[in-house]
Amino acid sequence: MKSFKFMNNDEIELTCSQMLDQYFSSIGASNKVLPSVDIDSFVLNYLHCTVVYESIAAKSNCLGFVSDGVTKIGIYRNGRKRDVVYDRDTIVLDKYLTTPGNESKRRFVLGHEAGHVITGRIYGNQAAYHNHAFDAEANYNQQLLTDEFSIYEIQADRISACLLMPKHIVLKYLETYLNTHKVTRYENYGISKYDQSMLLRIANEMKVSITALMIRLKELNLIEVRPLSFQAESKEVFPYEPQEI
Repeated sequence: MKSFKFMNNDEIELTCSQMLDQYFSSIGASNKVLPSVDIDSFVLNYLHCTVVYESIAAKSNCLGFVSDGVTKIGIYRNGRKRDVVYDRDTIVLDKYLTTPGNESKRRFVLGHEAGHVITGRIYGNQAAYHNHAFDAEANYNQQLLTDEFSIYEIQADRISACLLMPKHIVLKYLETYLNTHKVTRYENYGISKYDQSMLLRIANEMKVSITALMIRLKELNLIEVRPLSFQAESKEVFPYEPQEI
């Protein structure tokens, strides 16, 4: 029976933190809190991966692919589909991600594919992976659903979040803009209007979506739930509805 190896969340946090420390040191930024992580530079210059942009011809909204050097991927060039085998550790991103308004998504998908490269190197079992954007209107068969929600994909998402939103940078932003180390959410799932505006600002400066930032805050246990009685009179509280930046 095949043995599967995974990192738990603490191991992912530690591994990403150590790699980022080495990367920051290599660019002379080890003692600085950068406004955002240059994920492109990290992937190219630290992981030494090749990144290419193509029109991916895969079903189910494939946005990214990391090659194992053997598996073919279908792409469209000059209106014709062809199967291409890329060198190992080549990350293929769909050209759609380069269109206006998709920068935070492009960065997250790139971090996700980098996550597959990282775990493949740690465990020595790298396979080719496709990154699919979930489509609520698509007809998914059992295999597609299994692939979409596999532990490998969840793990890669967590690594991407850790790379793009390191804990020390997130804490520095909260201290700077909210004068706190935790975001207050009230029992009705409301966040004050002021806090939301600051979180949107933080997400913009970190070049991530507000949805990704809120998930990351929850992962880091940086959201404090309080009863409405703790609401400051100077802050308007309203139900929080995540929106993409």
